[in-house]
Amino acid sequence: MAKNAHRANAQSPAQRITAEIIKRLEQGTRPWVKPWRGVALARPMRACGIPYQGINVFWLWLVADMCGFASPY
Repeated sequence: MAKNAHRANAQSPAQRITAEIIKRLEQGTRPWVKPWRGVALARPMRACGIPYQGINVFWLWLVADMCGFASPY
């Protein structure tokens, strides 16, 4: 029963993503500004070599940034 109670209080992925975007905007982050000189953008790949699709790509980029990971590019 405790397991189900935890799920009832858990946020949906859309709620988590939206909350993180709002938090960053309130901190002054302007996500539409690219402060670096970029290279061709590639989507993250699954272990089997297939690229992630849809909101999963955005979520992976957001979580990687939240955890302090940096791209070598």
